[in-house]
Amino acid sequence: MTSSNTAEPPPTPMRLLVFAGFLGSGKTSLILPLATLLAAGGIRTCFIVNEVGDVGIDQQVMRDGGLEVYEITAGCICCQLTVDLVTTLGEIETRIHPDVVIIEASGVATPTGIHSALDHYQGTPLAAIHTVTVVDPTRIEALLAVMTPLIEGQIIGADEILITKMDEATDDEVALALDAVARLHPQAPVHTVSVHDRAGLAPALSALAEAVRP
Repeated sequence: MTSSNTAEPPPTPMRLLVFAGFLGSGKTSLILPLATLLAAGGIRTCFIVNEVGDVGIDQQVMRDGGLEVYEITAGCICCQLTVDLVTTLGEIETRIHPDVVIIEASGVATPTGIHSALDHYQGTPLAAIHTVTVVDPTRIEALLAVMTPLIEGQIIGADEILITKMDEATDDEVALALDAVARLHPQAPVHTVSVHDRAGLAPALSALAEAVRP
């Protein structure tokens, strides 16, 4: 006798989209419209927000937008809180199993450090990890001067670069940011955006959505 029961297909492995960038660079302001775009495309998305302080702020902004957010605080996921990151990913896989997990890293995280932390993940192998570094041109000169290894590491380790605050930065600041990216990571795709210019932001968001589309 042939059974009428049909085995469920295995779930699609999760994809990660990691946002790196120094505090105040505009990561949350980019993630929120990206979440809307992914939802419109039927892509199930969950979020991990990493705050170095004891109390998170960005995660409340995201929750107010109706998003499923997991918060990791009091340390950085690429060093002190590696266990918290992989444990949270495991919980997300078990409870929700979204198509995409967006990680908003702390301002002191580097893509290389996050990738090293993810090497410890014991769940279903991830389908892809795409890392975006958000660069604030209005502060790039000062940050490169006082936090050189961190800022350079954030740029060098990215798959894609977003230079934001184009509506606030001067021409000289934008040129300096573009020169730094070209010097440190000439192969990286670069988008110049302003979160207040939705039409101009659309191509960058579409590229990010396509990078993690199942």
